[in-house]
Amino acid sequence: MPSYRMHLPIGELLPGCSPHDVIEQAALALGTLHVVEKKDVEAPLIAGRRVGRAVLRFAVDATTPADEDAAARHALAVVIDHLEGSVGCISPAAAVLLTRGTSGRFRPIPPG
Repeated sequence: MPSYRMHLPIGELLPGCSPHDVIEQAALALGTLHVVEKKDVEAPLIAGRRVGRAVLRFAVDATTPADEDAAARHALAVVIDHLEGSVGCISPAAAVLLTRGTSGRFRPIPPG
């Protein structure tokens, strides 16, 4: 099973929501599609400032590389849509990242 990571920048949250809610809701939405392997928070430097991001690693059923990447892209879209309807916005968009694990290294996959 190929492994992917989605990195979701935590933008403005709805009243009463916290970054922890972002991670939990993202895992909930992703779990309806794929096995969630791990969830975490990171704060990389992007465009000169730290951006908090929820990071979820997940497995996609093995088929063909193109179909696996398409399934991962679909999962990313579903999670973003769920988060924006439940806890707040995912921004900046430039900080959204989807990567695929190959030989122990995760490399970005291009948008489809």
